[in-house]
Amino acid sequence: MSKASFYFLMVMAMIFWGSSWPSSKIMVEYTSAEVVTFWRFFFAFLASIPLILILKIPLRFNFQIFKLLFLAALLNSVYSILFFVGLDYGSAGKGGVIVTTLTPIFAYMLAYIFYRANSQKIIKTNEILGLGFGIIAGICLLDLQNFKELCLNGFFILCAIDWAVLTLVCQRIKIHPLAINFYMTFLSILLWSPLFLWNGGMMNVFSFDARFWLMMFIVSTLSTAIGTSIYYIGISYIGATKAASFTLLVPAIALITSYWLLGEIPALSTLLGGSFAIFATYLINFYKPSHFRFKREF
Repeated sequence: MSKASFYFLMVMAMIFWGSSWPSSKIMVEYTSAEVVTFWRFFFAFLASIPLILILKIPLRFNFQIFKLLFLAALLNSVYSILFFVGLDYGSAGKGGVIVTTLTPIFAYMLAYIFYRANSQKIIKTNEILGLGFGIIAGICLLDLQNFKELCLNGFFILCAIDWAVLTLVCQRIKIHPLAINFYMTFLSILLWSPLFLWNGGMMNVFSFDARFWLMMFIVSTLSTAIGTSIYYIGISYIGATKAASFTLLVPAIALITSYWLLGEIPALSTLLGGSFAIFATYLINFYKPSHFRFKREF
């Protein structure tokens, strides 16, 4: 496969990820957040089985890895309920921008606090600037002058912090990334299974219309299973930095698909905050002095 073809697949994966935000909001219009959370995990797990078999992903792990996988599943479960509750009350487009742009900034801050602060590595100028832009982005995105909006956005901020911690945990799990996703999804199903004991509406999803199931297909199969697989294959095919740079497309796609599916019109503060956060992520994770080095040819 040519690089151009694979770049196209990477863009499609980002479209799947971005469109999962309005799709998830549509699903919580049908039933409660916890019900959607369980069935999303369930169908994502089923969709991942063929991919694991086709790609021949090794699934071996030891007890130490299992402990980290269980912790990752706990974090994933908490993230999912915060995600769906936030979407139940808040804006899908804004949520997509807040979580996808602030997660790498929080991940950097946490990594520095727990790992780099104890090392001799000096924080770089571009990283300081990135954190500054990240703070400005947070002020814009949180809508501090509107208390109700601030409370609703709090769910998405917690999502971003949770996912940042999850990212750091997954970095310590030394098995294939798709195996991590596979086990994390399976353990999340087990953690949410007790819902059947006290929620009598768990099976009501099978009476919902085609619109609900199309959204479930987008979120569980296209986004969680296929999109994630393309992304991790991309890391080995085009490199981690180039693959990660594609994720900067997700906030814009979340806004576009939220407008298309839900009619949400993004506020100016969301557009500004998202732009600042994307630039902050670039400065922290991708910036190189050569990017702004121009050579004059004579």
